[in-house]
Amino acid sequence: MEEKQLWVVIMQQNKRLAESRCSALLDEGKQKYNVGDKMGALKLFERCLNQAPSLEQRQAALFSATAVHASFGDIELAQITLRDGIGAGLDFDAALKDPDMVKFQGSPQVVIQLRKFAEAVRRIKAAVSPDASPGRAPPRPTGPRAVLSADVSDMLRTELSGIDPSVLGVIKRVAGLLVAGLLLGTVLFYVGLKLAFPDYT
Repeated sequence: MEEKQLWVVIMQQNKRLAESRCSALLDEGKQKYNVGDKMGALKLFERCLNQAPSLEQRQAALFSATAVHASFGDIELAQITLRDGIGAGLDFDAALKDPDMVKFQGSPQVVIQLRKFAEAVRRIKAAVSPDASPGRAPPRPTGPRAVLSADVSDMLRTELSGIDPSVLGVIKRVAGLLVAGLLLGTVLFYVGLKLAFPDYT
């Protein structure tokens, strides 16, 4: 019995230590985010998620990661972290107004799109699990509802194949977009010249 109690005490201490580390990572991540170091902030938010955070910390880290992706205009990755956040009980609209959360810096169009996505996720999850509510992680369904839940997850899943959610993956995606935009702009420029001056050689 004493050995079991000792094990419980050790587990509780480890949990408190992990939550303390996660809290420090979140604070440092917010500071980097506020000064414009979005990539540095994203690394810290991801490290927090790997520290066995509390439910509230997990919600904050996922919302913060969503804010980073949204600031780059990367809707796909923003939807992935937002979906995970809602699965952990995140209330997206409330988080947008929460002064303790990072300030969302995505464009109005991105915010509107993510709001619609969050509402769609919330409604479908509510249909699968009527007892689910913001701020509380929904119970894991069993039996036929488990099958329905899996189907819903497939419906909500953004296309993960070929999408690397890591910091390096984000850098590669942004660089690819810049290169593609530059090439397209160059082609359109020469096409425009040809149309405007057909006899120009």
